[in-house]
Amino acid sequence: MAFKSIAILLFFHTILLSQLHKSIAADQTWIKAGYWQNDITNSPIIQSINSTLYTHLIYGFADITFNSSTDQIIVTISDDETIKNFNSFVKRKNPSIKTILSIDAKDQSSSMYLLMSSTYFSGRKYFIESSIKIARLYGFDGLDFCWIWPSSSQEMLNLATLLDDWRVAIDSESKSTKKTRLFLTMAGQYTPWIQDLTFPIESMRKNLDWVHVMALDYYNPESTNNTSPVAALYDSTSDLNTDYGINAWIKSGFPSQKIVLGLPFYGYVWTLVSSKDNKIGAAGTGPGPKKYSYNTEAENEPFISTDGTLNFNIIKRDMIKYRANNSSYNSTYVMNYVSVGTSWVGFDDVEAVKTKVSYAKERNLRGYVAWQVSYDWNSVLSQAAAGEVEDIQGGVNIDQSGTLHKKKKLNRLILILIPVGSLLMLLLLVFALWCLRRRKVKVLKFQERIPRNKIESKNEDEETRTLHIFTYDEMNEATNNFSIDNELGRGGYGPVYKGMLKNGKEIAVKRLSETSSQGLEEFENEVILTAKLQHINLVKVVGFCIEREEKMLIYEYMPNKSLDHYIYNQVRRLLLNWEKRVQIIEGIIQGMLYLQEYSRLTIIHRDLKASNILLDIHMKPKISDFGMARIFKKDGVEAKTKRVAGTPGYIPPEYMKEGIYSTKSDVFSFGVLLLQIISGKKNTCLHGPDENLNLLEYAFEMWRDGKGMEFMDESLDDTTSSCKLLKCMQIALLCVQKDPLDRPTMLEVSSMLKNIENLVMNSPKRPAFSAREDEEVVNIPNGSSQEIDVDDATITQLVAR
Repeated sequence: MAFKSIAILLFFHTILLSQLHKSIAADQTWIKAGYWQNDITNSPIIQSINSTLYTHLIYGFADITFNSSTDQIIVTISDDETIKNFNSFVKRKNPSIKTILSIDAKDQSSSMYLLMSSTYFSGRKYFIESSIKIARLYGFDGLDFCWIWPSSSQEMLNLATLLDDWRVAIDSESKSTKKTRLFLTMAGQYTPWIQDLTFPIESMRKNLDWVHVMALDYYNPESTNNTSPVAALYDSTSDLNTDYGINAWIKSGFPSQKIVLGLPFYGYVWTLVSSKDNKIGAAGTGPGPKKYSYNTEAENEPFISTDGTLNFNIIKRDMIKYRANNSSYNSTYVMNYVSVGTSWVGFDDVEAVKTKVSYAKERNLRGYVAWQVSYDWNSVLSQAAAGEVEDIQGGVNIDQSGTLHKKKKLNRLILILIPVGSLLMLLLLVFALWCLRRRKVKVLKFQERIPRNKIESKNEDEETRTLHIFTYDEMNEATNNFSIDNELGRGGYGPVYKGMLKNGKEIAVKRLSETSSQGLEEFENEVILTAKLQHINLVKVVGFCIEREEKMLIYEYMPNKSLDHYIYNQVRRLLLNWEKRVQIIEGIIQGMLYLQEYSRLTIIHRDLKASNILLDIHMKPKISDFGMARIFKKDGVEAKTKRVAGTPGYIPPEYMKEGIYSTKSDVFSFGVLLLQIISGKKNTCLHGPDENLNLLEYAFEMWRDGKGMEFMDESLDDTTSSCKLLKCMQIALLCVQKDPLDRPTMLEVSSMLKNIENLVMNSPKRPAFSAREDEEVVNIPNGSSQEIDVDDATITQLVAR
C-alpha cells in the first residue's frame, strides 16, 4: 500500500511538472493569426510578411461567383499567381505555420442573397464542394467565411444550415482522403447579434473551430465628427467596446476558447476644429485630409487618406516625417492617438496591442487575429503581440533580464510547492475514489436495468456516460432544498425545479414523483435517447441523479418556459407575432426532421405538444420530454404496442385504437400543434357556434366554408410575411387526416413551408375524430385543391419496443 502511494505521488509529481512545462510553452500553442489581403490595385509584397510571428495566416480573399449557365454558386480565385506563391513564401520562413483561405462575402451581395435564400438549399453543396477543392488545390489548412452582415432571421437560420453542411462535408472529405481535417473559421461582429438579429450560436459553437471577433470600427469620421475611440477595449459610457462584446459572446453560450480577438493594425483620421483641442472627444469636422490625384498640395499634408482610414505604416511614417512626438496612450479606452495641426488620428500602437493581448489571455480566449499584417510598420505590432517587443524609437530590443529573473524565481517557487501539492492531491484522490466507488455502484445498478435491446451500437454505453451523474446533495443545493419558490411547473412525470450549479450554470431539474404514472422505463428511455441526440432544436439533458431512490433528469434551463405559456394567454400571446411563430414552426420542423430523417436512428417522439416545446432566451424552440419516445431502425416505419402512451388530443386514431405508431403519428401531433399555434385555441375545448366541434373539425369547417381567417389568432398579421396563415392551416389539416397514408411526411411538410408562396396542395379530407365522416373529399371554390406527391412507402410491421 505504501509503495502504491509513493508511485501515485510520483505520478502526480510528473503530471504537475508536465503541466508546468505546458504553461511555459502556452504561447506556442496560442493562436496568433493575421489576415493578409491581396489587393490587386495596391498589392502588398508577400515576402515582407514575417510569418515567424504568427501561428496562422489568412489569405484574403477568394470570391463567391454565381454561374448562371450551371445555376451554381462556386468559390473562385481572381489572382491565381499570387495565391500559388502564398503558401511557399510564408512557410519558407515558418514551416509550422497554418494557412487559411478566407472567402469574401461582404461585397458579393447578389451571390450571397442566393446562397442565403431559403429556396437554394440544394445549391449550397456546390459552394461547399468548390471551397474545399480550392483550399486543397492551393495547399491551405483551412477555410474562413468572412461574412458578418446577415440581414434577416431567415438568413441567420440558413447560415446555421450552411455551417452544419459545411462541417459535415469537411469531415467527410478528410475521412475519405485520409488528409488532415481542414479548419473552419468565421469572421463575426464584435457582439453575437446585429440589431435584433442573433447569430446561430449553437451551430457556430458546434461547427466552427473558432470565430474571429472583429472588435474594431466602433466609430469613424463618417459616423461622428468628434474624435472617438475607434476600437476601445473598455468604455463605461457606451456598449461600443470590446469588453462588452466579448462578454456578450460568452453570455450567449459561445465558449471563450473559440473566440479569437481582432486587433486593428490601422486607425482613422479626423479634422479638428481647433489644433489646441486634441483630446479624445474633441470637436471635429469629419474625415481628415483626403488624397486626390489632381490635388498635389493636399499630398504634402500629414495623415492623408482616401476614406478616413489609415494603416499603421502610414501613421508611423507621417509621425516620423512630421516629428509628431505628442503621441499619447489612453489606458481608459486602451488606444493611442496623435495629432499634427488639425489632423487627429486614433489607432492602436504597441501599448494598446500588448494590453489587448493580455486581456485575451486573462479572459481565456483562443488568441488574436490582426487586420492586416501588411499594415504593420517593420512588424512592430506583430512583435508586440507575439511577445517579441522592440523599442519603436530606436529599434533596440528591450532588456528583459528583470522579467526573466522574476520568471525563474517563480518557477523555483512552483517546484518547491509541487511535492506538497502532490501529497494533497494524493489525499484528495483517495477521497474522490471512495466517493466515486459509492456512486458507481448506483450507476451500475441503473445501467443493469437498461434493457440491452435498446442499445443500437457498440458505443452507446460510452455515449450514455457522457451525461453528468449528479449527487442528491448537489441537486438539493442547486434547487434550494427543492423549494416551492423554485418550482417551474408540474407534469405527468412530476415537478420541475429551477436550479443553479456551483459554476453558475442554470438548470431545470425534473423529479419523478411517487404518484407519477410514468416510471423507471420512461426515465431510462430518456437518459439513453438524450445521450444520442444532439440538435439545436432539441432540449439538451445535462445529466441525471439516481441517488436515494430518486430519479431526476437535469436539463439545460429554458428561461422563456413552454409554448403553451404564450399562445393560450390573451396578453402573453402578443409577444409572439407571426414572424416569431413562423420561426418557432420552422424550428419544430427542423427538430422533427432530425429525429425522423437525419439522426442515425428514426425516433418517434409520441408526445409532441405545446407544453413540450420549450423556448430559449431568444424564443427559439426546443423539443423536450423523450420519455415516451421509441427507436426504429432506418428501414422500419411502423410498430405496434399494447400500451398506448401520450396526451389525448395529440394522439392519432390508429395509435389510440390499435396501438400502431409510426413517423406519421408525430406528423399528426405536429398538425394539431400547428393549428394551435396559428389559432391560439386549445384542443381540450369544444368550438363553433354551438360549441360542439373539436379543434380539428372546427378548423376544417371554417376552412371549407372560406372562413379560415376567422379561425386564426386575431393578433396575427401575415401581410408582410411570405408564410401565409391560410396555407399553414391547409398544411395542418393535411397532417391530421384519419388515414396515415393521406398525411405528408415531415420532409414534405418542410418542403411545403419552404415553397409556400407558390404552393399548390391537395384539399384535405375531413380530419380524424370527426363526427361527420360522410364527406371525404371537399373541393374549395377558390381553386386551391391540387395534387401533391404522397409517400407510398410500404409499411413494415415491427415488434414494438
